[in-house]
Amino acid sequence: MFSISKTYKILFVVNILILSTVYYIEYGMGVYACNLCKYQRIPYFLNLIILTFLIFDKVKFLKFLYVLILSISINILISFYHVGIEQKIFSETEVCSIKKNTNNTSDLLKQLEKQGMSGCSKVTFRLFGLSLSTLNLLTNLSFLIVYAYILRNEQKQKN
Repeated sequence: MFSISKTYKILFVVNILILSTVYYIEYGMGVYACNLCKYQRIPYFLNLIILTFLIFDKVKFLKFLYVLILSISINILISFYHVGIEQKIFSETEVCSIKKNTNNTSDLLKQLEKQGMSGCSKVTFRLFGLSLSTLNLLTNLSFLIVYAYILRNEQKQKN
């Protein structure tokens, strides 16, 4: 039987695992993460907060499900754009580029060390042959399907 409460708990754990994995890849393995990679993490934190409310009281916080779907949709757009940059469909924007307003070479060196040698187009890590932004896009599309299914079931039960 389909248990929405159990599904929320599973989704909560999956979100934590995803965040833990990307932070391990970045800091534990020393793999460069561009700005778009970091922006794609923000919706996961929001989703964890919303899922916490839904786990404790799904009836009272059911409207948060719409915010969750919006958060997932925003993450899909960011990751789609990121994949497009990686595939050279879109050009890199200022979000990905190094700021050119450095005053001297030491400032530029510090910025390069902080930001890494590549922008958003260079894939520095692959898992199952896919970039992390591609995996993020696929994961969020899956999340969107799950949340749409939950929303549909909740609306059926309400009527």
